[in-house]
Parts: sequence; C-alpha cells; structure tokens
Amino acid sequence: MQQYISQKREAPEVLAERAYRDGFFIEAIQILHAYLENQAQELLMLVGSVHFNSSLQETWDLAETFSFHDCLNALFILNQITKTEFDEFREVNTLRNKVVHQIFKEPYEKKHLGVSKMEYDKIFHRTLEQIDFFSQKNADIIE
Repeated sequence: MQQYISQKREAPEVLAERAYRDGFFIEAIQILHAYLENQAQELLMLVGSVHFNSSLQETWDLAETFSFHDCLNALFILNQITKTEFDEFREVNTLRNKVVHQIFKEPYEKKHLGVSKMEYDKIFHRTLEQIDFFSQKNADIIE
C-alpha cells in the first residue's frame, strides 16, 4: 500500500513559530516561504482570471509553475504590490535562499558563516506579521 506524508492543517504561522522556537530555523523559513509562494501564485492566478479574463484552468496551471521570485516580479509589474512590499518579500526569498541553498556550500577561499541570527530574526518576525498579506489581497479580489 502506498504511504503518504500527511499534511499539517495548522496555520503556517503556528508551524513556523514552533519550528523557530525549537531551533529548526531552516524549517521555519521554509514554511513561511512555501505558504507565501502559494498565496502569491493564487494572487497571480486571480489577477489573470478576474482582471484579464484569462482561462482559470490555464492561468492556474501556469501560475503554479512560478517561483516566489517570479510571482513577486509579475505582481510588481502588474501593479498588485508596491515597491516596498516587493522589496520586503524579496528579502524573505533571499533569506530562504541563503539558508537553504548555502547550507552545504563548500568554502572556496573563506569559511561560509551562514546567516546572522539578527538578520534572520528581523526578516522572520516581520514576515510572521505579514503572513496574511497575499491571502487578504486574494480575498479582496474574490469579494
């Protein structure tokens, strides 16, 4: 019988805060990043379908292929997020990339020290406060 990894149905901010509190910093930022990416993809899909009358199925399928970085670029170009919002969410993406992609990076000429806890905390806690940003924009379009 096929086994599946079950999905947690707790709020992403609860899961992220628990991971952070338990010292699982990679998991904490991954949870926030994955949730925001999903919500940004949904916003992009809704903008295409509602504002530009694109086929929902085609827009949905294509939007799911966009990375968080791609979504931010497109949403900024379409004037769905401000420059400040774009920059702040790009910092989340950059932090996540630093933490995840450089974890096993071999040093070339100097030792890789990772991400400072102060930088991580600043971005992580601000992102927790903004966790519903894209969800609210999605709800505004639907209403």
